[in-house]
Amino acid sequence: MNELNQKLCQLIAEASQYPLKSLERQQRISEVHRLVMKSGKLWREGSSYYTDALQEMWEYCCQHPETYDPTVKQVITWLDDYLKKRLRRYRDARYRQQQRLLVVLESEKGKITDAVDTLSAPPDIQPTLDIWQATLDWARTDPDGTLRRTIFRKRPAINGRALILRRLPPDTPWADIAAEFKLNPAEAKDLPKFYHRKCLPLLRKFALSQGFIEELNNRGQAGRQKKTQTSRMRKAS
Repeated sequence: MNELNQKLCQLIAEASQYPLKSLERQQRISEVHRLVMKSGKLWREGSSYYTDALQEMWEYCCQHPETYDPTVKQVITWLDDYLKKRLRRYRDARYRQQQRLLVVLESEKGKITDAVDTLSAPPDIQPTLDIWQATLDWARTDPDGTLRRTIFRKRPAINGRALILRRLPPDTPWADIAAEFKLNPAEAKDLPKFYHRKCLPLLRKFALSQGFIEELNNRGQAGRQKKTQTSRMRKAS
């Protein structure tokens, strides 16, 4: 490992001496890439965004080799730290998207309160990712055709499936949807009402059938019970 790190340090130092888009820099970073990947020491995981984060890490390595300090850490540790930082950002962004979906599922009468900014990511967000993926698959496949039959103003293209897919996180603004379907001002104004009245109930029905909303309601009830207990304790004191 020491021999490998010495070679990597040498390549990183040499790359730093050449201009950003020079062949010499690219050759040395390519050799760093080959040696690191061959070593099998780099952090690995099975997340869907791992490849994107890995690519961003190598781009950073190529663009900023001068930021590496051999007196602080080894090269692979330096790369690992940046890779994990990118993965964490992807994970946090995905978590916020999933929370937006859960808020939609829990909302009533189309009144959506976006509480994403007040939430912190839990250690394990896989259940939330599963909910989002299951809902996305259901909307895409529309197994019984109900979504496609839910049509806005005799416009088959503007149906429940099309609208739900566009409003799932990251949601498309209503103005963009209206422009996409070339709606007039009156139609653009009525489209969100149609979605809340006809499409959200279908989304909620699916969520109920899968047990998604029940889990949320239980969580909310637990929160209310805790709040009540805290209030009683304050009164008692």
